[in-house]
Amino acid sequence: MKKYKYCLTAFLTLLVLFVCPLRAQAAWTPQPLPASGVDTVFGDSRYLDPAWMSKKVTISYRGHTWVTGMDAFRDMPVRLTNANGAIHCTFLKKDVFEAYFSAINAELSTLTAQEATPLFDNGAGTYIRQSGQLHYEAVSTMPDWLAQMLCNLILTGSCSDISQELTDALLTPVQDAGTVTTSADFVLAGSCTTSFKTSNANRSSNIRLGASRLNNLVILPGQTVSVSDVLLPRTRANGYKEAGVYMNGVHTTGLGGGVCQISSTVYNAVKNAGLTVVERKAHSMPVSYLPKGLDAAIAAGVKDLRFRNDYSAPVVMYTDTSDKQLTVNVVVWNQDLAGRSFKLWAKQTGSLSADTYFTTYQDGREVSTVFVGTSRYLPYREAGDED
Repeated sequence: MKKYKYCLTAFLTLLVLFVCPLRAQAAWTPQPLPASGVDTVFGDSRYLDPAWMSKKVTISYRGHTWVTGMDAFRDMPVRLTNANGAIHCTFLKKDVFEAYFSAINAELSTLTAQEATPLFDNGAGTYIRQSGQLHYEAVSTMPDWLAQMLCNLILTGSCSDISQELTDALLTPVQDAGTVTTSADFVLAGSCTTSFKTSNANRSSNIRLGASRLNNLVILPGQTVSVSDVLLPRTRANGYKEAGVYMNGVHTTGLGGGVCQISSTVYNAVKNAGLTVVERKAHSMPVSYLPKGLDAAIAAGVKDLRFRNDYSAPVVMYTDTSDKQLTVNVVVWNQDLAGRSFKLWAKQTGSLSADTYFTTYQDGREVSTVFVGTSRYLPYREAGDED
């Protein structure tokens, strides 16, 4: 009898062990989203499958791997909206993704370091060379890629790990600090100088810092450069300080004040060198360092100066900030210029407007002048001024 009681007890114990986990592992059911969507975090198990917290992201490069658990993304803010019964997830911040790829790039820079090779050499005495080492990093869009991958998986209801090998297409070359030298047949094609002698210490610091990031910049044939991207986000972590900025139609203070003087000076230099400007926007109010119609504003995510090299050879940009004067010079292969030179200029059409023109010369003689556009400005206002 005792033997049967023992068997029954053991059977019931096993039954409890099997049944209880089954109950604990019951299928997860999401809570319906509010009609207008909701701002929450990635780890909110009311709407997003908690199984995500056990998944991993693996990035690899030639046998080296970098793994992070998705629970590291738990507190990242997201916006969830209804997409025909599925959940569309938008990451409102990508700082954790960016930190993950920054750590990867730090190791990649060591893994891929190599002595610099000529950046351009036609084998006949024409060259561009840079001192220092070359290394590779993951392209800057990888954090956006990861956010999009997660969005797509959530949308399809596929809760799974993410793996990606860093192929050549997902890597970008980075030249360590060094000096770019060119052969004598690369000539000064475009230049512009503006003064910041009246700027305070913070604004002057921002101009020197930003200009240094454009110095020795090599723009390859067909390459489009975003000045905002090259200057890096205007944050304290990137070395920028509080100084005067134009914001919402008034003059106030903000991080990175002064960088628009850099973009404006670059605008004139690259146009005078014959490069193609694909995006330029005027300031909301006139600036003091250039005539109306010749400025170029930048504001993260809103305004940028972007230009493209349509020559057959790379061009090189040099900057100098000595004596509180910002000078931007652009050198171009003389063979690409073929006797041409260029000039960007503007004609004031009113107290707050100007028309901009671009003239091309051949061997010093004007061959064409084209209308670039009209710039219109608001009257200058300080923050706090009465309307």
